[in-house]
Amino acid sequence: MNPSSRPGGFTLIEVVVALAIVALGMFAVFKAIGDTAANIGYLRDRSLASWIADNKITEIRLSGEYPSVDKTEGDVDYAGRRWHWIATVSQTPVEGLRRIDMQVRRDGDAEDSALVSLAGFVGATATAAGPSSTPWNRGAPAPDDGEEP
Repeated sequence: MNPSSRPGGFTLIEVVVALAIVALGMFAVFKAIGDTAANIGYLRDRSLASWIADNKITEIRLSGEYPSVDKTEGDVDYAGRRWHWIATVSQTPVEGLRRIDMQVRRDGDAEDSALVSLAGFVGATATAAGPSSTPWNRGAPAPDDGEEP
Protein backbone atom coordinates (compact mmCIF):
# COMPACT_ATOMS: atom_id res chain seq x y z
CA MET A 1 0.00 0.00 0.00
CA ASN A 2 1.30 3.41 -0.96
CA PRO A 3 1.78 5.71 2.09
CA SER A 4 0.01 8.54 0.32
CA SER A 5 -3.05 6.37 -0.23
CA ARG A 6 -3.26 5.28 3.43
CA PRO A 7 -6.74 5.91 4.90
CA GLY A 8 -7.06 8.85 7.35
CA GLY A 9 -7.59 8.28 11.05
CA PHE A 10 -5.74 7.61 14.26
CA THR A 11 -3.66 4.60 15.15
CA LEU A 12 -4.31 2.68 18.33
CA ILE A 13 -1.20 4.15 19.95
CA GLU A 14 -2.34 7.71 19.20
CA VAL A 15 -5.74 6.99 20.76
CA VAL A 16 -4.18 5.47 23.91
CA VAL A 17 -1.82 8.43 24.31
CA ALA A 18 -4.71 10.88 23.88
CA LEU A 19 -6.79 9.02 26.49
CA ALA A 20 -3.86 9.01 28.91
CA ILE A 21 -3.49 12.79 28.53
CA VAL A 22 -7.22 13.32 29.09
CA ALA A 23 -7.14 11.01 32.16
CA LEU A 24 -4.24 12.97 33.70
CA GLY A 25 -6.07 16.23 33.09
CA MET A 26 -9.28 14.90 34.65
CA PHE A 27 -7.32 13.60 37.65
CA ALA A 28 -5.86 17.08 38.19
CA VAL A 29 -9.32 18.67 37.94
CA PHE A 30 -10.86 16.22 40.42
CA LYS A 31 -7.96 16.70 42.85
CA ALA A 32 -8.41 20.47 42.69
CA ILE A 33 -12.15 20.12 43.34
CA GLY A 34 -11.49 17.80 46.31
CA ASP A 35 -8.90 20.17 47.79
CA THR A 36 -11.30 23.10 47.41
CA ALA A 37 -14.07 21.18 49.16
CA ALA A 38 -11.73 20.31 52.05
CA ASN A 39 -10.62 23.94 52.36
CA ILE A 40 -14.22 25.13 52.43
CA GLY A 41 -14.98 22.81 55.35
CA TYR A 42 -11.87 23.94 57.22
CA LEU A 43 -12.65 27.63 56.67
CA ARG A 44 -16.26 27.09 57.78
CA ASP A 45 -15.06 25.47 61.02
CA ARG A 46 -12.53 28.28 61.62
CA SER A 47 -15.24 30.89 61.12
CA LEU A 48 -17.58 29.13 63.55
CA ALA A 49 -14.78 28.74 66.11
CA SER A 50 -13.95 32.44 65.76
CA TRP A 51 -17.58 33.38 66.43
CA ILE A 52 -17.65 31.14 69.50
CA ALA A 53 -14.44 32.69 70.86
CA ASP A 54 -15.77 36.19 70.25
CA ASN A 55 -19.10 35.30 71.91
CA LYS A 56 -17.36 33.88 75.00
CA ILE A 57 -15.15 36.97 75.39
CA THR A 58 -18.23 39.16 75.03
CA GLU A 59 -20.07 37.09 77.67
CA ILE A 60 -17.20 37.66 80.10
CA ARG A 61 -17.21 41.40 79.36
CA LEU A 62 -20.99 41.70 79.76
CA SER A 63 -21.22 39.58 82.91
CA GLY A 64 -20.69 42.68 85.05
CA GLU A 65 -18.02 40.92 87.08
CA TYR A 66 -14.30 41.62 86.87
CA PRO A 67 -12.85 38.21 85.95
CA SER A 68 -10.37 36.55 88.26
CA VAL A 69 -6.99 35.41 87.00
CA ASP A 70 -7.86 31.83 86.19
CA LYS A 71 -8.29 29.20 83.49
CA THR A 72 -11.79 27.97 82.69
CA GLU A 73 -13.11 25.69 80.01
CA GLY A 74 -16.36 24.28 78.78
CA ASP A 75 -18.34 22.91 75.90
CA VAL A 76 -20.93 24.56 73.71
CA ASP A 77 -23.29 23.31 71.01
CA TYR A 78 -23.12 25.60 68.01
CA ALA A 79 -24.21 25.12 64.39
CA GLY A 80 -25.17 21.50 64.98
CA ARG A 81 -21.78 20.57 66.37
CA ARG A 82 -20.11 20.37 69.79
CA TRP A 83 -17.15 22.68 70.48
CA HIS A 84 -14.67 22.95 73.36
CA TRP A 85 -13.37 26.33 74.58
CA ILE A 86 -10.64 27.32 77.02
CA ALA A 87 -10.45 30.82 78.51
CA THR A 88 -7.26 31.92 80.26
CA VAL A 89 -7.50 35.22 82.13
CA SER A 90 -4.22 36.89 83.06
CA GLN A 91 -3.25 40.18 84.68
CA THR A 92 -1.67 42.82 82.44
CA PRO A 93 0.93 45.38 83.54
CA VAL A 94 -1.92 47.92 83.56
CA GLU A 95 -3.80 47.93 86.87
CA GLY A 96 -7.50 47.20 86.34
CA LEU A 97 -7.00 45.58 82.93
CA ARG A 98 -7.04 41.84 82.33
CA ARG A 99 -6.30 39.83 79.20
CA ILE A 100 -8.55 36.98 78.06
CA ASP A 101 -6.99 34.34 75.80
CA MET A 102 -9.69 32.17 74.24
CA GLN A 103 -9.00 28.95 72.36
CA VAL A 104 -11.70 26.98 70.55
CA ARG A 105 -11.50 23.54 68.97
CA ARG A 106 -13.94 20.92 67.75
CA ASP A 107 -14.96 18.47 70.43
CA GLY A 108 -12.89 15.35 69.95
CA ASP A 109 -9.90 17.12 68.37
CA ALA A 110 -6.52 16.95 70.07
CA GLU A 111 -6.14 19.36 72.98
CA ASP A 112 -3.31 21.27 71.30
CA SER A 113 -5.18 21.72 68.01
CA ALA A 114 -7.17 24.89 68.54
CA LEU A 115 -8.80 26.15 65.37
CA VAL A 116 -8.84 29.69 66.74
CA SER A 117 -6.88 31.56 69.41
CA LEU A 118 -8.37 34.96 70.15
CA ALA A 119 -7.31 37.57 72.71
CA GLY A 120 -9.48 40.21 74.30
CA PHE A 121 -9.24 42.64 77.19
CA VAL A 122 -11.59 43.59 79.97
CA GLY A 123 -11.22 46.43 82.43
CA ALA A 124 -12.62 47.19 85.83
CA THR A 125 -15.69 49.39 85.39
CA ALA A 126 -15.98 52.86 86.87
CA THR A 127 -18.86 51.72 89.11
CA ALA A 128 -16.72 48.90 90.51
CA ALA A 129 -14.04 51.43 91.49
CA GLY A 130 -16.53 53.64 93.35
CA PRO A 131 -18.57 56.77 92.64
CA SER A 132 -15.62 59.17 93.04
CA SER A 133 -14.03 57.81 89.87
CA THR A 134 -16.94 58.80 87.61
CA PRO A 135 -16.14 61.78 85.39
CA TRP A 136 -19.12 63.85 86.54
CA ASN A 137 -17.93 63.71 90.16
CA ARG A 138 -14.63 65.36 89.23
CA GLY A 139 -15.97 68.62 87.91
CA ALA A 140 -17.08 67.36 84.50
CA PRO A 141 -20.72 67.90 83.56
CA ALA A 142 -23.06 65.03 84.35
CA PRO A 143 -24.44 63.04 81.42
CA ASP A 144 -27.86 64.14 80.21
CA ASP A 145 -30.36 61.49 81.27
CA GLY A 146 -33.24 63.09 79.36
CA GLU A 147 -35.03 64.54 82.42
CA GLU A 148 -35.56 68.23 82.95
CA PRO A 149 -34.64 69.75 86.37
